[in-house]
Amino acid sequence: MALQSSLARSHLFTRAVYDFRLSKEQRQEVTHARAKALAMSFNLTINDVLTCSGKFWDSTLPPVTMVDGAATALWTIHVNLACGTLSPYAATRPEIHELCRKILAFEVTAHYMLTEVGHGLDSQNIETTVELLADGSFEIHSPNPRASKFMPASIPAGGVPRIAIVMARLLVKGQDGGIRPFIVPLNDGKSMYEGVSCRVLPDRSGTRPVGHAITSFNHVRLPSTALVGDINSTLRPRIQFLSSIWRLGIGSATMAALCIPSLRIAAFIASQYAKRRTVTNSSGVVVPILSFRTTQVPILRAISQATVLEALYKEIRPYFSSADNLDLTSVLDIRNGLASMLKALSINHYRESSIALTDRLGAQGLFIENQLVSLEMEIRGMTIAEGDVTVICIRLASELLIGRYKLPESRHPNSPLARHERAVFAEMQDILKAINYKHRSEEFNQLLLPRSVALVLAIGQRMAYEAALDAQDLAWYVENGVVSRKEALATEGAALTEAFAKLDTFLDQSDCESSVHAPIKSQSSWENYVESLTLLEHAKL
Repeated sequence: MALQSSLARSHLFTRAVYDFRLSKEQRQEVTHARAKALAMSFNLTINDVLTCSGKFWDSTLPPVTMVDGAATALWTIHVNLACGTLSPYAATRPEIHELCRKILAFEVTAHYMLTEVGHGLDSQNIETTVELLADGSFEIHSPNPRASKFMPASIPAGGVPRIAIVMARLLVKGQDGGIRPFIVPLNDGKSMYEGVSCRVLPDRSGTRPVGHAITSFNHVRLPSTALVGDINSTLRPRIQFLSSIWRLGIGSATMAALCIPSLRIAAFIASQYAKRRTVTNSSGVVVPILSFRTTQVPILRAISQATVLEALYKEIRPYFSSADNLDLTSVLDIRNGLASMLKALSINHYRESSIALTDRLGAQGLFIENQLVSLEMEIRGMTIAEGDVTVICIRLASELLIGRYKLPESRHPNSPLARHERAVFAEMQDILKAINYKHRSEEFNQLLLPRSVALVLAIGQRMAYEAALDAQDLAWYVENGVVSRKEALATEGAALTEAFAKLDTFLDQSDCESSVHAPIKSQSSWENYVESLTLLEHAKL
């Protein structure tokens, strides 16, 4: 992580506090420069990407990744989704190997297009078509406005050519060949290619510009090498679809992991502010607000959440291993299940802590330059990217209830969290039995779908820290005699006191200082920032 810490101290990243004073075009260029710098700092190989090596898996953990969320969105799409989709074919197709080399060297920028204006949650019904022509080449086309690809950045930026891995419905002699990935050139870095058009979407509030757009194709010819994979497939439509988009599960997990450095950065900023922000107590003594338990609690919880989430994130990596990548059909369900669980749990923890920490900063926490609001908006975008959290929880809970597959069982089946998980699951199974196992019925919609998030969080809490008491459902433990409310609160109080004594050690270990540019982190940085603000005063004659 030393190289990333050094990168965080470079002018390219330390200037982030002034990003929102730049024009949109200037910010886009800076963001692309940061995306390249971040990706190159990890020195990933095609094999790292294909096998989800430890180096690849840990690349979203350094705090510098959240200095510019748009830059990280760009390079993770570029590496994981684009290069990742291509990587299984690099060894047997020289042109794909060369394209992967160019992607990892940032000689081209690569994007990924699945969802459409008319098809988000039901992306298996996308309408973009790619027709096989008589000479072996292909033609990609958006048959109507609903089939336009929604959100991926297709605009010229960064000064290098841009390509995309586009998911489209393959048509062979009028027959539906399923949804397949195709390599489609978009622009040369300055202007769009013939037949490819995009409408630039507005920036998301509080974030740096990714360059989101609505992209359409008008009978664009593609070479025979554009298809990624074999043209013939014997897979069932559902498995063919999941096999085509297999990197999304990995993306859900690695993007969820961005909550880990985000929690650490937020805790670091809040703690530094709370050390220097003082109030006069009832005895007339000036004390820092960090001396109050109400300030300590959200900081310490965020640090502990980051630590536990990192342990869980690293624990699930073997399920995304190299050997499994050669036989995707046998592992896709459990991978997607684990990724969904991690994403739901991570974002749930981040949302809880982000609000509490931002509140502790008072009015100053509301400014984008102080990072917490910007972090919150970036995570809000990640909540939707690669699968809306509520929807993926519904899918995961439904598949577990009907027995399509299982997630790893508890290693400590008698722990409070394991007992809680089993109780929630059993209750939902009883309801399913009562409605005659009709998982597509209105009763299932009314009685079980609203409980889906709770089930997924129960599984995630158990997997993340099986012996912990605080699983955000204290009432269940009390009602079922596992622990008294008094015992739980006393245990938490003692833990907080012990942890607070080690706060500075935890903050040093987080390696966040170089990635924090918030003016409120110190008195000197605040004073320098204030001096940079526009001054209006009475004009002297």
